Amino acid sequence: MPVTPPVVISTQVQPNAGVLPYVQQMNFGQMIGSASAWNPNALPQISGWINQIVRQIYDKKTWYGMMVKGQIICPQAYTTGQATVVAGSTTVTGVGTSWDSTLIGRQFRTGFNQPIYTITAVNPFNQTLTLELPWGGYAGTFGYYIVQYYFNLGPNIKYIKTMVNMQMGFKLRTNLTQDFLDSIDPWRITTNFPWGIAPMPADPNGNYLVELYPAAWTAQALPFMAYVQPPNLVNDNDSLPPYIRADVVVKEAQAWALRYKPRENPGYSEGAALSLANTFHQEHEALLLDMANADENLYRTSATIKGEDLPYFTPGGALWDSMHAVLAGGDEGW
Repeated sequence: MPVTPPVVISTQVQPNAGVLPYVQQMNFGQMIGSASAWNPNALPQISGWINQIVRQIYDKKTWYGMMVKGQIICPQAYTTGQATVVAGSTTVTGVGTSWDSTLIGRQFRTGFNQPIYTITAVNPFNQTLTLELPWGGYAGTFGYYIVQYYFNLGPNIKYIKTMVNMQMGFKLRTNLTQDFLDSIDPWRITTNFPWGIAPMPADPNGNYLVELYPAAWTAQALPFMAYVQPPNLVNDNDSLPPYIRADVVVKEAQAWALRYKPRENPGYSEGAALSLANTFHQEHEALLLDMANADENLYRTSATIKGEDLPYFTPGGALWDSMHAVLAGGDEGW
């Protein structure tokens, strides 16, 4: 079968298509063959079963093989010219602007008294923007700014492990919430020097979305590490992520195959098939625990050491320190 290239996600380093990691024992076609040997009648079902089994395994732990490297790129704020807005309209007209399609997905504001609106379309000839919701403020022509508050890190994101502000030299807080940000800065009046991210509702395509706080006005890249949902296995040469043991997956697929219409199994009696299925499932559970223990040696996740989960230093400098309770003298107390 031809090799289907993986979905290109520009924010992440993706695995090479059709490559079997050295630590893997079997590709998808071999896994299907190994499971079907226990009940040839189950062959049409096995590819779907294997994908069900691996998805269940993926959700059990933040496996090392599901970690990817990526970055988000913050564009320079755009403030040239003025913008004409009309109450109840999703169209914004530029005056003295040079808007183009690169602004799609960024956020438009004219001050701090209106919500943050995402730009969904740009007409560079008429110099108009289309907003995701109708403008809710006064009509008029105002100064404005376009920055990027919200970022789609990729459709496969399950969990952000770490993110770093390279300009300021500190780790971002990845566990903020919209409730927290709305409590400390409902206007989002603080800008620049991002120090945290907070999940947003999924975008219209169902992708995971985060708000970078505070929004960056200067161009910069913030590297991150994340755990992802690998794509379904489709082609014979497709492979599981590195260090996800194929034999552990196959063992459960064999149990499912033996349970499939056991009276019609050409190799085993009904009783023998169901007994073997139960044995194989128990072996799968034991092997899964072994795999989880081995995974800890690749990247420790079951326990953390001091300083890993939260940055050592409070973000935002003197202004932040003057407005919040902060750690005194290193990180030993308040």
